[in-house]
Amino acid sequence: MNKSTQNSVVSAIIAVYNPDLFFLEKAVASVLSQTIPVLELILVNDGGSESFRRILQDDPRIRVFSKQNEGVAAARNFALQQCRGEYIAFLDQDDYWYPDKLKEQMAMIPVSGEPCMVTSPVDIVNHQDVLIQKKIKHVQKIYFLKAFQEKALLHLAEENFIYSSTPLVHQAVFKRIGGFDSYTQPHDDWDMYLRVALAGFPIYFYCHRALSVWRSHESNESYNIHGMLHSKCRVEKKLLPSVTDPSVRKILQTSLHIDYLQRDQLLYKAYHYSYFRKLIFPHLRVLVKEYAVNRGMSKELDNLLKTRIRKIVYKSLRRYLLSFYYQAMS
Repeated sequence: MNKSTQNSVVSAIIAVYNPDLFFLEKAVASVLSQTIPVLELILVNDGGSESFRRILQDDPRIRVFSKQNEGVAAARNFALQQCRGEYIAFLDQDDYWYPDKLKEQMAMIPVSGEPCMVTSPVDIVNHQDVLIQKKIKHVQKIYFLKAFQEKALLHLAEENFIYSSTPLVHQAVFKRIGGFDSYTQPHDDWDMYLRVALAGFPIYFYCHRALSVWRSHESNESYNIHGMLHSKCRVEKKLLPSVTDPSVRKILQTSLHIDYLQRDQLLYKAYHYSYFRKLIFPHLRVLVKEYAVNRGMSKELDNLLKTRIRKIVYKSLRRYLLSFYYQAMS
């Protein structure tokens, strides 16, 4: 893909809601300083303060919109309606890109203008921009392992390993699959990736190095474990009726039952021991029964699920027994 084809075909989107101004300024600068210039940067203020406007550069590529507060999925969908670029790249307000992010991703696309999605690994920093090496090693190990697999869809169905500030997606993809689903928020990005894959669009996994930086801090949605588990279950329940591939369906179904058990663990941690015991065995029975009657599945799929099932079953049984002791002591 030559340089003239690459130039000015990308619209960048940042959904904004009462951002840390230092973080947002860095995010905006990382978009505007790409080695392949973006066509536009669209910022959608999702019903928050307008004070962020004062830190924006005087750049004609910046387009700012404001709307009532409906959440990040609705803000992204609003932005999609404004986009004029052939490809769309997403960036969260606290994150940023390395300068050659778009150049490297565009070079992954074998045919100019192909409807597809391109992803890449992330680095992770704290609120002071210090690299968190332990977390980086963990998330990149998962990404490299799963992106190299022939059946990446199976791995994506098991868990999301694509960070929201990495994808580059062709406009035609959204015209086919629709936008982000607010019902699945904050897993609306994972829901979108799965729908892209299930619709048969190519997903190209850049694997040389990180091209985006994800900022870890206490305000991250991922720290809301209860909310994350509920939204993950919503994605799995939503997609199950429409999935025809038996392997993908089995992954989603088994993961859903595991996630039910993970939600039960939150009751244990909150000292609701009686309620925990009431739920745990019905969920365990369904999980174990379903897995047992499907032992004829492929070795690859079996290995994907076996460790997760064993871990949650052992944890659940151990906590079931401990719950009687702790309840008696309280």
